[in-house]
Amino acid sequence: MVLGRFERWALPKMAARMPRWVTPDGLTGIALAGALLSAVAYALAGENLLWLHVASLGLVVHWWGDSLDGTLARVRQIRREKYGFFVDHQADAISVVLLTVGVGAGSLMRMEIALAICVGVLLLMLLVNMVTIARNVFKISFGGVGPTELRLGGVLLNTVAWAVGPREFVVLGHPWTLFDLLGLGLTGLLVVFYVVSATRETRLIGRLDPTPEAGEDGLPPDPTGQARGGS
Repeated sequence: MVLGRFERWALPKMAARMPRWVTPDGLTGIALAGALLSAVAYALAGENLLWLHVASLGLVVHWWGDSLDGTLARVRQIRREKYGFFVDHQADAISVVLLTVGVGAGSLMRMEIALAICVGVLLLMLLVNMVTIARNVFKISFGGVGPTELRLGGVLLNTVAWAVGPREFVVLGHPWTLFDLLGLGLTGLLVVFYVVSATRETRLIGRLDPTPEAGEDGLPPDPTGQARGGS
């Protein structure tokens, strides 16, 4: 991830300075509160674009809680792998639904585009979870872009949309907002990321888990009884 190095340096330092009364579950709750704040602000921003700044604040709060809950557990050596995995990913899924529905509830983005983004993100999250189960590899970035980069992109988009104002762009004879156009682009990227990643993982896991008739190298047995690759 683009910001991964910064997070690996900064987050443990922040977690080490947390008061003892702050818990990983509490930070997960703060992350959900940040997502809810952003969702409400996005819904209200259709009437007043100043709410976009509140939405950006909510994204920062969400990053803070979501990034620190697991880090705090590791720093204090109170990790609960199964519980943390379940709670964190449930909270992430709820946050995605809140944010996308919030954006679509106002006039910033068409609801169908917002829901398409929601489905795309949830599909990628499902893919991440399935890969984690199938081959014990946890990967949450695609093309160098992870949750932190997406939140930063959201903050930048909010700032640009506030500066540009409530303008509409006519494309193919239809009016589109800035959020509409960027939402369509993001939907396309999500589809590409999902198809490419799912295809690659299917092939890789297929080689790691060959059919019973296949040999250890994943190839069917040689009917002549000779070793594969021999002269």
